[in-house]
Amino acid sequence: MRSGTGWIALVAPDRLVPRRVAAGEAVFRQGDPTVAVYRVEQGRVRLVRHLEDGASVALHVARAGGGFAEAALFSDVYHCDAVVEVDAVLTLVPKADLLAALEADPRASLAFARMLAAQVRDLRARLELRNIRSAPERILAWLKLQASGSPATVRLDRPWTEIAAEIGLTHEAIYRALAALERDGRIERAAGEVRVTAPSPPLPNP
Repeated sequence: MRSGTGWIALVAPDRLVPRRVAAGEAVFRQGDPTVAVYRVEQGRVRLVRHLEDGASVALHVARAGGGFAEAALFSDVYHCDAVVEVDAVLTLVPKADLLAALEADPRASLAFARMLAAQVRDLRARLELRNIRSAPERILAWLKLQASGSPATVRLDRPWTEIAAEIGLTHEAIYRALAALERDGRIERAAGEVRVTAPSPPLPNP
């Protein structure tokens, strides 16, 4: 089985269900019974968990070619909301079919477990961002996680207001921090991208 959403090939094509969902609509809500795992063909889906104190935490943003709700295979209910940010085309993979396929193929099950482990590492790294108290340093750490190339560059695919929610900052705080970073020469901003011109603090190994 390939990495990423290669697991979708384990299920017979006639069991896969295409689904179009408009921006702002929910694919499922926290507490709904689990029925399927999803792959994003087009668009973008945000996963948000609501806490008992009324706060919410952005867990993940699934983009075209990526999957979400894989942990639903081992739960009776979804543990977060999945809300479409950009009009999306999804492939619904029935939970029962995927479970049966994984049970029948030990190598596929191992590859699926590796993929889940990678998701856990990514989530831990993003949670570590929230432990960085300084807003500028938190943004630099986030940019480091996202950057590629030399100089390190991040190409933005969503507005900073959405990134603020993802890393636990208010809209006002993120724009103030970006202005400070640019003023200090630590980043350079151009249309749709940010270049990191100063090293960001290392994140602890998850």
